[in-house]
Amino acid sequence: MTPTQHGSTQHGSASSRRDFIRGLSAAGLAASGCSSGPERPPNILFLLTDDQRADALGCAGNSIIQTPNVDRLAEQGVLFENSFVTTSICAVSRASFLTGQYARTHGIHGFGVSLTAEQHAASYPALVRAAGYRTGFIGKYGVGRELPEDQFDYFKGFAGQGRYFNKVDGRQVHLTEMMGGQALEFLEGCTDETPFCLSISFKSPHVQDREAPYFLNDPAYDGLYEDITIPPAAKSDPAVHAALPAFLRDDYEGRIRWERRFGTEERYQESVKRYYRLIRGVDAQVGRIMEALRERGWDDNTVVIYT
Repeated sequence: MTPTQHGSTQHGSASSRRDFIRGLSAAGLAASGCSSGPERPPNILFLLTDDQRADALGCAGNSIIQTPNVDRLAEQGVLFENSFVTTSICAVSRASFLTGQYARTHGIHGFGVSLTAEQHAASYPALVRAAGYRTGFIGKYGVGRELPEDQFDYFKGFAGQGRYFNKVDGRQVHLTEMMGGQALEFLEGCTDETPFCLSISFKSPHVQDREAPYFLNDPAYDGLYEDITIPPAAKSDPAVHAALPAFLRDDYEGRIRWERRFGTEERYQESVKRYYRLIRGVDAQVGRIMEALRERGWDDNTVVIYT
């Protein structure tokens, strides 16, 4: 990649992340004083959603969901159509994003283990910060219970799952919108002279565990998809479940959760529509952030990665 704008959307983690970050760090070190101009290294914007299906984007072929801003990134950049997460457990995958390592190397296999000081020093935020970047982290940190607030220039991360509705200036604000506002606040603190690396880790479209109706979208999108019937998932046919081995049929946590959220036609329609609304909320914040970059003239020198 060259230091011009690249809107990159992925269906999973890319294998070349470590080489890519190493190249960016080298670019930062080569740019003496990180001055503006042709030698200035690119800004980096890393956008991560939680539990988003590979086909839940318009650019991925979904004809129902509305994601115009992410679709625009794909149209203007590169869409990875055959990319895979290496370990789909949330905390393990996040550790892999941060370090560029497989789980067998970074050794984090559960939710309670944090990166060591040495691992964090070799993570992409620490590497680019050492190369002269202003760094920020917003949203679900998700690796261990300790938050590395002092390792970033701007930190609005949270431990655990977080909650979708929060009081901000006396009004209830959806978490996705709140995070978009924090992103704009971070950008306001950036300058033309210093490149930035901002990582935004959305909770959306993850469920709010044990809190029906689970997919708690911003009420601003309540009317979206109301006049549409979502087609049934191909493998939701009861015969498919009946054909599974017993240990996957009986008292299996995945099936229990599926029944709770999608077990009837009415529940299925409500849950998928709410899920799509959560993603639409993320897309709106992507548009908001990209507009802020355009206003500052930074969109042509920012690498944008959405995964």
